[in-house]
Amino acid sequence: MFSFNKSDVYAGYSLVEMNRVRDILDREKIKYDYKVINHGGQWIPGRGTARANFGSAGVDPAYERQYKVYVDKKDYERAKYLIMQQNN
Repeated sequence: MFSFNKSDVYAGYSLVEMNRVRDILDREKIKYDYKVINHGGQWIPGRGTARANFGSAGVDPAYERQYKVYVDKKDYERAKYLIMQQNN
């Protein structure tokens, strides 16, 4: 699914921020992949999901999903620079 030739330019819990990063990469025509990790839905072998076993009481829903955006290693420096420039 993901290559060893990729580096992450964004890893966080904000869907808005992930989409901002993706918009920058699209505008600059930098190819990327992204991944959404649902921590509450993680599978525990032989037991089901973490949420089914332990519930979700006390879990902040803002941190249930983690978003990652990857670019080719050859594009990493340029992508990080563009993303940082847009932060200002």
